[in-house]
Amino acid sequence: MRATGFAAVCTAILLLGGCSGEEKPAAKPATDAAQLASAAAAGTQKARSSKVALETTAADGRKVVVTSSGLYEGPNSKFSMVAEIDGEKRDLIFADGVLYYHLSDAQLQEFKTGKEWVKITAGGKDSVSAANGELMTEVVETMDPTRTIDRISKSGKVVKSEQADVNGTAATHYVLDLGGAPAEMWLDAEQRPVRVTLGKSTVNYDSWASDVVIIAPPPEAIGDSR
Repeated sequence: MRATGFAAVCTAILLLGGCSGEEKPAAKPATDAAQLASAAAAGTQKARSSKVALETTAADGRKVVVTSSGLYEGPNSKFSMVAEIDGEKRDLIFADGVLYYHLSDAQLQEFKTGKEWVKITAGGKDSVSAANGELMTEVVETMDPTRTIDRISKSGKVVKSEQADVNGTAATHYVLDLGGAPAEMWLDAEQRPVRVTLGKSTVNYDSWASDVVIIAPPPEAIGDSR
């Protein structure tokens, strides 16, 4: 029998990749932290990469907005970031466990160097690390879903769960207790994080399984900010 009316239209749209009937429902909620961590880890590992957007407020009151591409490989996770701190934008790369900061033109003149990148660390004594090292190290840790999942597996408790919608994506919303620290996580139908809130930070994930390549700056481009 030939499809007619709305059914025919919807069938045609589905063949083109549209129609609301294609939307997957939210996954069945996990009942405990171990189950949640296992499901989220599997979804993240399968997709391996995404786009990331983070908003937070630093301890000193500065507003921080970060847009990033992330490649998730456990302890070898990598990020290519644009961080806007109080309206001033900077490029950063986190790769091979090292955080690299791209110097502005003014900083290149200040440090009298032609090398565009420097390494920054939490607690570092150089000027760039002193200004942003601790903050950006915390940002990397907050953006990385594998670190959040690890915290859930070690000390997390599921306080409650419910079905929700995040910008048109069906998700399962979890309210968590991470060893006394409140948190929330939204997982899509593929058990991938859609949104995570930790303290004053909100992280949104989309474009999962996108083509992401992140490479550390070449050694000859890395200088000293002292």
